[in-house]
Amino acid sequence: MKVWKDVFSGDEMVSDSYKMEMIFQDACLEVQAKFVTKGNDNVQIACDDEQEDDGEGETVINIVDAHRLNELQLSKKDCMTMLKAYLKKVVGYLKENGKEDRVAGFKAGATEMIKFVMEKFDEMQIFVGESMDTESGMAFSYTKDGETDPVFLYMVDGCKEEKF
Repeated sequence: MKVWKDVFSGDEMVSDSYKMEMIFQDACLEVQAKFVTKGNDNVQIACDDEQEDDGEGETVINIVDAHRLNELQLSKKDCMTMLKAYLKKVVGYLKENGKEDRVAGFKAGATEMIKFVMEKFDEMQIFVGESMDTESGMAFSYTKDGETDPVFLYMVDGCKEEKF
């Protein structure tokens, strides 16, 4: 299994146990999440359609629960300020780690991703890792038209991939 951790906080952000693809010039990892019910051990066998769930258990987003992500409430302006600072940090990280050839692609793809996030800002949920380090990477979640489960967006150049 592969896990992506934020390079600045060390927080686990996502793993390859979800359907994912690279988008925005390979600067963004788009990951399909699901709503799951946690803590409900009730198994219904051959139930009537009329029978309803007794409401036990909590509905959570699988990625948020598994990787202990925390939701942030930010204004559009504050989010943009944080993203600009984060972009500079990632560019510095790439240069310090001998990945200068990735800087131009990252900047272009990250700019596309940020434009997309800002256009859909009112639909977005913003998450940070377990440490709540607001100067590290963020995950952006929204639901695509016609879908019920959310999609998460990560700036992949700000993450390191580890194999377990």
